[in-house]
Amino acid sequence: MKHKWLILAALSIPLALSAQSDTTRIFRSAISPGMTEMHERSFEMEDTPELQKTPDSLTRVQTTTIYHYTDTLTLLIASQDSVAKQREEVTYADSTSRKGHYIEAYVGLGYGSLGYSLAGTENRTIGSFSGLLQIQYAYFFHENWGVGAGLWFTNYTTHARLGGAYSWLDQTDTDLEQHYDHHSTVNRWNERQTIHNIGVPISLQFQYKKEDWKARIFADLGIAPAFSVMKKYKVLQGEVAHEGYYPAWNLWLNDMHEFGVKNYAYQGKLDVRPQVALFMDLGALLPLTDQIDLFLGGHFNIALNDVNKSTKHPLGWKDDTFTFMEEYTGAYSLDMAGKSHPWEVGVKVGIHWHHIAAPKHKTIDYFDYFTRTDTTVQLIARNDTSIVSRVDTLTRAHIKKAAEEVEKFNKIYFALASHQLTNKAKAYLSSIVGVLNKVPDAKVSIDGHASEEGDKTFNEILAYNRAKAVANYLISQGLDKDRVIVIGHGSLVPNEENVNHELPLDRRVEVKVVQKQSDIE
Repeated sequence: MKHKWLILAALSIPLALSAQSDTTRIFRSAISPGMTEMHERSFEMEDTPELQKTPDSLTRVQTTTIYHYTDTLTLLIASQDSVAKQREEVTYADSTSRKGHYIEAYVGLGYGSLGYSLAGTENRTIGSFSGLLQIQYAYFFHENWGVGAGLWFTNYTTHARLGGAYSWLDQTDTDLEQHYDHHSTVNRWNERQTIHNIGVPISLQFQYKKEDWKARIFADLGIAPAFSVMKKYKVLQGEVAHEGYYPAWNLWLNDMHEFGVKNYAYQGKLDVRPQVALFMDLGALLPLTDQIDLFLGGHFNIALNDVNKSTKHPLGWKDDTFTFMEEYTGAYSLDMAGKSHPWEVGVKVGIHWHHIAAPKHKTIDYFDYFTRTDTTVQLIARNDTSIVSRVDTLTRAHIKKAAEEVEKFNKIYFALASHQLTNKAKAYLSSIVGVLNKVPDAKVSIDGHASEEGDKTFNEILAYNRAKAVANYLISQGLDKDRVIVIGHGSLVPNEENVNHELPLDRRVEVKVVQKQSDIE
């Protein structure tokens, strides 16, 4: 019995050592991170055959491997919690956007007139310089388009120059006894007429700028209802020579109170109606700051309606009271005055101020979530063995046939200075991938070439890029990249088939199978 117990104790020692080894392995797996983890141990069989060679074939024996697995199952129990917090967010307006609100202010100087003419060869009108003040609000609903409205103050001035001789026959003198002919001659008559307008311009506005421009193009077009706040005329100088001819006595008189030379210095108001003016501006906006642009350009406006509502009368007598021009109301009210459409054209300078909203500060309440995780580890021991063995046998005749099939049409041609593959080239390369995969032990040489024109260094880079383009396409179609050899020859190696030395035939890539009988032995 004693001998039996000794024998049992001797047999239990290896089992105890084996159990200790398993416990250590399980603990190592338990402390590994992750939900599920696989430990792998492999070794090669010692009796793996070496590469076999025969005169007519190549035999490749793949290594047999045995795997041992131990699976670790980790169970995670997670609980989520949160903490209330606050953060401040700041939102900035886009200063590069041209949309939004604008305040526009201008001053201008131009030339204009009341826009009417006087009949008669010796009568004429001359315009004068005038000023413009304008302020308005604009809103751009698009990067380029907007609308505007505001106020302007402007004036129109015309100088009327009168002349000529006028006669009234068979008149009765102051004694109401004698009949005579009254003759008057107007000399050096200069009369200034001015109206000052307040208008309400309403316009469609446009601004445009390319990325490489420093300034913007600006234009607007609109109408401006306007009314006159001051409207007056003044005779600056002028005289009228009066003479009377009495036929009964064949006598000319020019020294009586009705006759002789008289000077007039009249002034008064013009009778005008409200106007509707058409106006336009065109110029450039030069940026001064993010919000302020300087406008430089020109302007034009003209009244669409006739603003002269004077009662027209002839130049000369007022009925029979011998009060020639005593109640003169200005050349604007003469029957020789045409329709009046005041107009002005000139230059304009202004400021465009673009409203950019101030940064907005906002406090946001939010919850910061965090997770508590409890981990439970469960070990599942598993021993598994996977034995994979495959023997491939390729005849040298097979390799030779594949090489001949690839090299039969192995030249890929390119355009001048290009390494882009044509659809025809891609179709050919796709067709030979299957052939190359049938000889997995064969290497594929891809040689790039360039024609002689151009710089030598450039051609070397171009030839390599052409070969690289072909290699990348073959790899994308399933060819193992470790089998590919890429070589760029530049323009050093001519095309053997190019007997006529045509340059397009030298811009090529040649694909060859390089592992043949001699390479294996």
